Amino acid sequence: MAFELGPTTALAILVPVAVYLAYNIFTSGQRPKGLPPGPPTIPYFGNLFQFPKKWPHYQFTEWSKQYGEIFSLKVMNQTLIVLNSPTAVKEVIDKRGAVTSNRPESIVADMITPDNLNIGTGRFANDTWKTLRRAAMTMLKAENMDKFKPVQRAEAAQLMWDMLRNPDNFYDDISRLTTSFFLTIIYGHRAPRSSTYEAKTFTQLQLDFMYVLELGKLPPVDLFPILNWVPERFAAWKRQVMGVRRRQEALFGQLLSLVKNRVDSGKGNGAFLEEAYANRKEWGLSDLMLLNLGGTLLEGSDTSSAILQDLILFLSAYPEVQKKAQAEIDAVVGPDRPPAWEDMQNLPYMRAFIEEAIRFRPVGPLAIPHAMAKDEVIDGMYFPEGAALFINLWAIFHDERYFDEPEKFRPERYLAHPLGVRLDAPDDPARRENLLFGGGRRVCPGIRTGKAGVEINCANFLWAFNFGPARDPTTGGIVPPDLWAFTEGVNATPLPFRCTITPRSAEKAELIQRHFVEQSVHFTPYEQDLTPEDKEYVRSTRAY
Repeated sequence: MAFELGPTTALAILVPVAVYLAYNIFTSGQRPKGLPPGPPTIPYFGNLFQFPKKWPHYQFTEWSKQYGEIFSLKVMNQTLIVLNSPTAVKEVIDKRGAVTSNRPESIVADMITPDNLNIGTGRFANDTWKTLRRAAMTMLKAENMDKFKPVQRAEAAQLMWDMLRNPDNFYDDISRLTTSFFLTIIYGHRAPRSSTYEAKTFTQLQLDFMYVLELGKLPPVDLFPILNWVPERFAAWKRQVMGVRRRQEALFGQLLSLVKNRVDSGKGNGAFLEEAYANRKEWGLSDLMLLNLGGTLLEGSDTSSAILQDLILFLSAYPEVQKKAQAEIDAVVGPDRPPAWEDMQNLPYMRAFIEEAIRFRPVGPLAIPHAMAKDEVIDGMYFPEGAALFINLWAIFHDERYFDEPEKFRPERYLAHPLGVRLDAPDDPARRENLLFGGGRRVCPGIRTGKAGVEINCANFLWAFNFGPARDPTTGGIVPPDLWAFTEGVNATPLPFRCTITPRSAEKAELIQRHFVEQSVHFTPYEQDLTPEDKEYVRSTRAY
């Protein structure tokens, strides 16, 4: 006998369902009681239509002036909380690392690297993440990094040589430098050319990886998870994402195979993953963990590349800064030899220049967001489980209360105060060095190495070259550098730009060539797996 709903029964079912749906539609975009203040919301959508599509850190900074050092946004059912001061970062991220070390849910990130195997984007600070993090910290400890300083200086010597031969290619040559050094220390396999397969493949792959993770580039699958049910053959965005995953696995797997083959044949060269592979059982690392550990560390090369590209942009834009920095390098190093590690401590203006570059245009001005692991009340404000936490470095580094004329590029501020802040007003007591590199349990493990690489390359730039604005090829007129030409998403980095790069003297051009050949001896242990084409390139470029 068929069961039929009578009008009364149907009404009794439909009314509560309708009320439930209406309630959720009305409340999903509302700001719950106790949440940090923020822009007014509208039902269901919250602040969706106010959310900036490009360079969100600029609008976030304006909202911080209106709503305070901690404010919130509602994007439909998602909660975003933005931290705009060192104290906010310390109270939320540093002091409460146990509950603020997750990453926001990202279907795309989980599709590319499932099972929490990427220590950078993996959602949970769980046992897998902790195992990978411990391995990374062990490999990146100071004594291990010091072992690779000769290679780091040799790579810097090659960058000078590359820029001397083809100054128009400096942007790609910087990417080669940082990628090659990270390939060397992680996998024991360097890239002598920007066209070397591993360097070329990784550079393009990293651009594609960051693109699919960028806000607004793909359908809003996190807001509408039903989109993830669409089969890959009917969803172009899924094919794009899975293409990135397959290419990552292929590249990282190929590099890991080189490591395994060297270790198994007794031809190790001291690369980090050799240690991890040899101790994999003791460290609790599976093959998949090894593969993704190496890949995640390699992805860290991006920050150093972007900073070095920034330095050239600012040297081209500010000739008076360049002259001061060159006068210092000339006094400390002199004309007859390139800079060395022991010179770095005697170059305070150069270090101030680097700090000002980081402050003026921070790489990743919103950092990689954290997320709340559980509900928490902090300073009387409600931080709900799952809320995304953004560290607004742009607001922190451009706060007029603490930085005199923050929109002006002035390295001198870091000579007057080690943190660059005003002397006529009390500073935020929680301000610390290296805010650019994150905080809490997710702080970047490679800070020391990254800063060392930036310093030796910056010293080389100043010692070897004069930098200036580009010239129009038709008119010969000056084309001023665009100091606002950066990528649009959360991880804003400088777009490729043109400038003039010339050696400071013929004598220095000769020294650059000689220095490169002398330093190239440090490359030899890491070139045993090169292709025949790369081996021929190495042979032909080191004859002097």
